[in-house]
Amino acid sequence: MALASWWVTIFQVGSMMGMPTLPVDLTAMTFFGISWTVGMMAMMLPTAMPLMLIFFRSARGATSEIRLGGGPTIGKAFLFIASYIGIWVGTGVLFYLGVAIASTLVWPGLSAFLASRFGAGVALLLVGVYQISPVKGECVSKCHPSNFLFQHYRSGRLGALKMGLVYAKYCVGCCWVMMVFLLLVAAMGVGWMALFAFLIFAERTVFHGPWVSRIIGIAFVVIGIILVKTG
Repeated sequence: MALASWWVTIFQVGSMMGMPTLPVDLTAMTFFGISWTVGMMAMMLPTAMPLMLIFFRSARGATSEIRLGGGPTIGKAFLFIASYIGIWVGTGVLFYLGVAIASTLVWPGLSAFLASRFGAGVALLLVGVYQISPVKGECVSKCHPSNFLFQHYRSGRLGALKMGLVYAKYCVGCCWVMMVFLLLVAAMGVGWMALFAFLIFAERTVFHGPWVSRIIGIAFVVIGIILVKTG
């Protein structure tokens, strides 16, 4: 699913919708929703892959007694993934509406501001500050597969859906600032998507601990300061 999403993003969609403007009609919302969903599957599924693989492997190896007792099954694993993706789709719609209102009603010059080096620098500073915040560190720690499963495993189909919702909550908590930055500044360009996908994968999957997020945050702050000073 992740590879197919990257293929569609690169060769079919090109770049996702840039700065939305009001009025928000059904056609624009539908196109954005499809583009956003494909982009999020490309970026976020690889980071969630370890947890999903653990879920699937546990389901395949579960005995009949474990399954009857509410243990993992293949169907529950798919319910987990579906609810996880659903939260990201809903988040994308909220981002779209928020940016559309902000750029049209609150600050009509927002698009021009963010297109400048100074504006991009300010945006990166905000991303960097969030990266080193305690909220970010808490969400990253919750996203680790072993931590999450030990603390949040629930039995039954409804439990699988709730697990997907809770995992998506921490996932959104980790990455929402980066996603808003992509939507505002880079218009979800493929190059920016690939860079941020790599950073998210590194901080949540390759390494364990808040220090990776903080290093990334410090780097964003430094780059942001440089852009602000030279803008």
